[in-house]
Amino acid sequence: MTERNGKNPDRTRSPGEEGFLRTVHLLGVGAFSDLCLELSPGLNVLTGMNGTGKSQFLTFVRAGLTANSRGVLSNHFSAIVLRPKDPSVLLLHRSDTSRRGSLILEDSKGESREFVLHKGGRKGGVSVSQENADRGSGGLRRGSVLSFPDESESWEPLSGKLRPSRSALVRQVEKVIPGRVCFRNGSLWIKNGRGWSRWGQVSPASRQLGLLSLFLRQGTLVPGSILLWDSPEGVFGPLLLGDLASLCLSLSRRGVQVVVATRDYVFLKEVDLWQKDNDGVRYHAFFRDDRLDKICTESSPRLSGLSRNPASDALRSLLDRDIERAMDSRWSP
Repeated sequence: MTERNGKNPDRTRSPGEEGFLRTVHLLGVGAFSDLCLELSPGLNVLTGMNGTGKSQFLTFVRAGLTANSRGVLSNHFSAIVLRPKDPSVLLLHRSDTSRRGSLILEDSKGESREFVLHKGGRKGGVSVSQENADRGSGGLRRGSVLSFPDESESWEPLSGKLRPSRSALVRQVEKVIPGRVCFRNGSLWIKNGRGWSRWGQVSPASRQLGLLSLFLRQGTLVPGSILLWDSPEGVFGPLLLGDLASLCLSLSRRGVQVVVATRDYVFLKEVDLWQKDNDGVRYHAFFRDDRLDKICTESSPRLSGLSRNPASDALRSLLDRDIERAMDSRWSP
C-alpha cells in the first residue's frame, strides 16, 4: 500500500530509508575466527549446515545492538549469547592462542559500535569493553531491536491499552494467527471466531505472531527497527512458512530490516517466489572451509545464485532417490 497523506504507517518505503545495519565484523569470537558480512537494508536470509554459526551470528548482533555501556557488558553478552551453564570463555574463538576478540557493527550512516572481548586470569573469565563509545550508539539504536524466539523478554513492555489499528500489516498478521491479541484481566488472550483462548493455550507460532501484531499496534516495530528471527521452521509448519515469508517481505518494504536464520528449503523458496526485484533481499550461505579451518559466507540477491545451499542439495537428493525408486519399481519383474 502506498502513502497518500504522509501518515499511513503501511506506506511502501525504499529499503534502508531510515538507516540500517550495514556490516557485522566478528573477529575471534564464538565460532568465528574472522567473518565480515554485509547486510541488505531489506530482508536477509541466512542459511547453511548445522554448526556453521547462523544462530550465534544473530545472538552476537543482538547483544551488540542492545548493549548499554553503563551496564556490565560481560554479563550482558553472556546472558544473550551463551546457554545458562556455559562458561564465559566460550564467547571467544576456540583457538588456544586466542585471548582477544572483537565485534564491530557499522550502520549505513557510517556510525559504528565496537566491543572488545578479552580473556584474562587462570579461570578464563572474559571481560567486555566498548570502544568508540563516543560515536555511533545513537545511530545504531535509532529503532527497536526485536528478536524471536524470545517471548519472556518481549512480554515485559506490553502493558496497558492497545490502540485499534486498521494497519494492513496488522490485518495480515492477524489473518495468519488467526485472531486478535487482547488484554483481558491483566493477561494476554487471542480472540477469534471460535471465542477466547488463553495465551498459553495457543501454538508457539500464534504467540510469536501475536507479539508481532502487538509490536505493530504499539508502534514499537517501526521503520528503522531491526527484527532478528532464528529458525522459524521450528514452530511454523510448512503451510505457514509462505505466509511468514510474505510477512517478512512486507515488514522490510515498510522499512524494517529483517534477518532470518533458517535451514528450511520451503521458507527459502517461499521468499524466492514472493520477492520482487526492488525488495533488497539478500541470501547469505554460511559454510565451513576445511582448508582454512574457518566459517565463511557467500551472498546473492537470488536463491539460485548460491553455490552452497544444503537445503536445495537435500531436496535434489530426495527427488533423485524418489525417481530412482519409482523407476526400479516400474521395471522390476
